[in-house]
Amino acid sequence: MHAGIIRRLRTHQARRGIPLPVLALVVALGILPLLLVGLRVLAFAGSGGPALGMAGDWLNQHLSLLWIPAADRTAILHVVQLPLAALMVAVTRLSLGIRVLGFRAILIAIGMGEIGILPSLLLIAIIAGSVVLVRPLMRRSSMPLYARVSSILSIVAATMVGGLLLGSTFDVPMLSSFAFFPVVILAMLAESIADTVARESTAMAAWRTATTILLALLIAVISAWPPLRQLTLACPELILTQLVLVILVSEFMDWRLLENFRPGQNSPQPSTGLHIAVVRNRWSNAVLRHTGSTAPKRYRLRSVQALVDELRARGHTVVVLEADARLFSRLKDVFPREALGEIPEALVINCAGGAQGKGRLCQVPTLCEMIGVPYTGPDPLAMAVISDQLLMSQTLAAQGLRTLPCREPVYAKDHDPGHDPGELPGPRLVMHRFQTDREPILARSAPAITRAMTRVRNAGDLPLIAAVPAGRRLRVVVIRGANAGSPPQVLPPIESHPGKRGYPPAQLDHAQHSALADAAQRAFVALRCGDLARMELWLTPEGEVGIISVRAIDLLSPRGEVAVSAREAGISYPALIQRLLDSHMTPARHAPAIGHAPLTVFEPARGTL
Repeated sequence: MHAGIIRRLRTHQARRGIPLPVLALVVALGILPLLLVGLRVLAFAGSGGPALGMAGDWLNQHLSLLWIPAADRTAILHVVQLPLAALMVAVTRLSLGIRVLGFRAILIAIGMGEIGILPSLLLIAIIAGSVVLVRPLMRRSSMPLYARVSSILSIVAATMVGGLLLGSTFDVPMLSSFAFFPVVILAMLAESIADTVARESTAMAAWRTATTILLALLIAVISAWPPLRQLTLACPELILTQLVLVILVSEFMDWRLLENFRPGQNSPQPSTGLHIAVVRNRWSNAVLRHTGSTAPKRYRLRSVQALVDELRARGHTVVVLEADARLFSRLKDVFPREALGEIPEALVINCAGGAQGKGRLCQVPTLCEMIGVPYTGPDPLAMAVISDQLLMSQTLAAQGLRTLPCREPVYAKDHDPGHDPGELPGPRLVMHRFQTDREPILARSAPAITRAMTRVRNAGDLPLIAAVPAGRRLRVVVIRGANAGSPPQVLPPIESHPGKRGYPPAQLDHAQHSALADAAQRAFVALRCGDLARMELWLTPEGEVGIISVRAIDLLSPRGEVAVSAREAGISYPALIQRLLDSHMTPARHAPAIGHAPLTVFEPARGTL
């Protein structure tokens, strides 16, 4: 740790984000309040000449808050001392690099001033412990986010009321004071603790809570110092000086000395450890206007905690980020400068469907390409092909692969609710043209086709119609080769039963295995799927194989199709994740697969053919 701190101090360079003339003006503005304080002192001392004395007297009489009644001073002091508290938070986060729960330390310090330090610490400890204990239960029950947060807020209220009742019953004033701690502050703290546990780990949540409380304690002690309280009321112009100090800290003291400290790690982080950002969709709120298509609901509901836990168990530094317009600034904060060298030690694992729009699937890889951060999954050009059902079919057909014939709907036959369903030669699949991460909709009649097309249009997309192919529908997982230059590996196929749970392995003979694997591998290479892909295919009774759809992101659930298929091949979930990382920890990790490599097929419990 000491070596890392020394290295950061030696290599630190000023941001130089503010032009020198502007910086000089800012410094001058920061010095001006100090000169005014000097005039006040001269007036009190009766020295400095008549002119300076008159100026100091005027300041003491007109630019002062000492006239405020004692009963109202506490509320005013919270406002006047706020810049000083913000300066302390900035030094803690930027200079020391200590992770805290945002600016909640300031709010906690206000609460400590209301009921005292010891009651506040006891109340916070009870709330934090309750959150850590109940969160696993809520996660196992798959409670929605707002239900979890509401439950935590209810726990906060129950704790405060319970303390009041117990305190009055047993005559314990400390417990009775719980009810007078600002409830909004406590609720925000509890929500922040729960969010840190979900995004990072329990150890990190405990560390950040402890550092926040210590900082709040320091702010509360300093703010309660009588000479400082008197000074801030007598000289409110010092607010400007504190603002200038915050600017100077950000410009010249952004050292972040303890940025890489991670509690809960008994040994130093291995040299092969990566800085990983798992990017997902949950909120999609950082937009100017909601328009067009949005990611399917499963992106919001599916947890990435198992993936995060597995990555952390391997010594990697992991954060979970939202795939929205703020992703660039957050990646800039998360990835240290030294992790983005000639051989980057940073990686974005793309589990996101994008914020909104027809090109949403391309948004995360495009951003990563633009800022130079390595990422998993297809590149933007490949993702543009995969996300367009018609273009993907044309690309595969050009490689001699059979695809699902689909077309845009014809109004007279496909859009009329009164169309006779008896004229349909068979059921139809209604598909999203530009959102291939959405499942096709099975329609067995003309009214059902109309309803399905309405659903597609309501999702901001163009509908496509295709006949349901004859034969078995199967799903095949293809993963990148174990070594640079090695061919993609095809895992054992599983049955495709849309709408049903479970992924039973497909019972196929050797010829059927080979036909499916050959088509899947050729499609993987032709579409440049990157690390892994899940393909839906159909197998005719004659042994012919066709490709229905391809997905290349959001496939890393421990109980999902990829993990199930990998287990059938004897690859555990941890080994699968390591395979994903290995291809990004070598100098040739970004080399695309070119051509059609020799076929490698896995069959259940048999290894490589």
